[in-house]
Amino acid sequence: MTPESPSSGSKVCEERKVLIVEDQTLVGMGLQAHLEEIGCVVIGQAANAAEALELFRAHQPEIVLMDIKLDGADGIELAKQLLAERRCAIVMVSAYSDGELITRAGAAGVFGYLIKPVTRDGLAAQIEIALNRSREQEKLVHENETLTQTLETRKLVEKAKGILMKRLTLDEQTAHRRLQLESQKRRISISEVAKKVIDSEKLLGE
Repeated sequence: MTPESPSSGSKVCEERKVLIVEDQTLVGMGLQAHLEEIGCVVIGQAANAAEALELFRAHQPEIVLMDIKLDGADGIELAKQLLAERRCAIVMVSAYSDGELITRAGAAGVFGYLIKPVTRDGLAAQIEIALNRSREQEKLVHENETLTQTLETRKLVEKAKGILMKRLTLDEQTAHRRLQLESQKRRISISEVAKKVIDSEKLLGE
């Protein structure tokens, strides 16, 4: 069995949606054939930046294969534009192995770089790496957002406790319990209760 035979390799894409951005129709068709063999769902092929943006916004692909030199556009700059709108796994596809281009692509935030002509197994391997890197990035972003929210909630709760302690002559534990009970009663988060207490104090202060 040859490395490029249809039965070799696994369905690494798991029916993930892929957008091809390639201005050469035949190259795009070849990429689509490879992608479908490894389990991807190709949502379309864009030949220029305008088409790429339209398809990207309409179908929200999880993976984008981006030609580095499009007709009248720079694929790396387009990749940056797409990533600024929504994070996804972008893999650059190029006939050029120039070090400067590879450096620019990495700085833009893409997750892979393939040299044409692209083989199916090479594409499968690069997509698997790109998806893994994308998952790791999403995990880090989520952890950072959670940490930020936790710190913000802690600040709000501490401020609200201070207000209750002062206004109602409560000790810290009782003030905290009051916030918790109000959260349960209103079925809203404790941070939302804390915000209401703080807003009320601002109103009273005015």
